Amino acid sequence: MTTGSQIIPDTFREAVDWLRAKAGQDELSTKPRRLPLGRILVAPTVFQVRTGAAAGGVTEPFHVKALQQALEAKPEHGRVLDRVTVYAIGDSAYCIDGHHRLAAYRAAKVKGSVPVEWFEGSLAEAIAEAAQRNQKVKLPMTQSERLEAAWRLVILGAHSKRKTAEASGVSERTVASMRALYRQLVEQGLEVGSYLDALRWAKAGENDIEYTDAMREARIDRYVKGFVKQFGPRTPTHAEEFAEAVAKWAGSQFAGAVASWLAPSDDEDEETDF
Repeated sequence: MTTGSQIIPDTFREAVDWLRAKAGQDELSTKPRRLPLGRILVAPTVFQVRTGAAAGGVTEPFHVKALQQALEAKPEHGRVLDRVTVYAIGDSAYCIDGHHRLAAYRAAKVKGSVPVEWFEGSLAEAIAEAAQRNQKVKLPMTQSERLEAAWRLVILGAHSKRKTAEASGVSERTVASMRALYRQLVEQGLEVGSYLDALRWAKAGENDIEYTDAMREARIDRYVKGFVKQFGPRTPTHAEEFAEAVAKWAGSQFAGAVASWLAPSDDEDEETDF
């Protein structure tokens, strides 16, 4: 992944090691309240906890467009948004919160500097802060994104189970399960990628990893996203044909499972008086 003129590794753990090495180089002498856009670097692999991040860490292009329109509606000298949160690593400033604002500034061709705030703390604390802030913004994180954020903090190993759960918005039980899975990956000397990759490995090897409710919700969330991407946000007009197509694609066992889930429970009356 390229950020500015620098190439950052694609996996989270390798990217963190790369940034830690960079942190040992020359430090910033000043931390101004405004920075030129070109001085703010991005490392989505580390600081953008939302899945499906595109260039610059953008996950919601419609949100960027709305911010761009808000900027363009303002007089040229007043085209600013909320402060972008940055973190000093070596002699560079990295965005830990505000990727969509940065993209909107660039789309609106804003010139000069933009307002920033500096996060003070360790790299592990900055990553936890990025996760926690994303829980509070107007674009709610999905369950799969919260799990991925928790997984990153588990890989860091710098926070307690409670802190990891609070920062990412998952349960402590889920964090404990993630820790067990991560230990297995490390003990076997395997590459540590995303949480989804780790779950696939666990399933393929039939490892003894507890399948939590949060994992189940995240899997459902991924299926829904796939449907929306393929067919749009609305249900198909020809429901019967769509249902038959799904049954042919997935097989009779899948169709039976869906029918069983949709069927009324035994304690429901077949007819209801209104």
